[in-house]
Amino acid sequence: MSARYTELAADIKAHLNTVPGSGVVHTYERQSSDIKKFLALFQEPSSGKILGWEITRRAVSEHENGAVFRHHQMVLTGYMGLQDAEASSATFQNLVDAICDEFRTADPISGTVMWHYRDGDNPDNSPVQVEQINDRMFGNVLCHCAVIAISITERIIT
Repeated sequence: MSARYTELAADIKAHLNTVPGSGVVHTYERQSSDIKKFLALFQEPSSGKILGWEITRRAVSEHENGAVFRHHQMVLTGYMGLQDAEASSATFQNLVDAICDEFRTADPISGTVMWHYRDGDNPDNSPVQVEQINDRMFGNVLCHCAVIAISITERIIT
């Protein structure tokens, strides 16, 4: 049996929750036609500031080489409300670095199948790559935004 999206996303969330100051973590992309409700999904309960992450899967490739291997391309998209006077840009950059540190040597926290945080298609790469960091409007709030790709390689036992 192969790993299911929900299992992979839950494991990523568990790792993110170990990173101090990571904020609210959702295991799927959130949607709402009401902007206030949407922003509330990413507000930290203690401060009311926007700081949160969504997890999704971009692609899954599979090949057979003596065993069946699946390569999951997971994506974290994070948002932090921009506060220039508080140097939030530096804080967000440090948070991105801390998340990379967490996944660079991570082992699965849970699961019943054989999978690892690694890029099986390109094993010389770290399993975590920061694809984008910029500022953008998130609803009606100016935010820092990061897109982080996480590779998971799974060996399927048939």
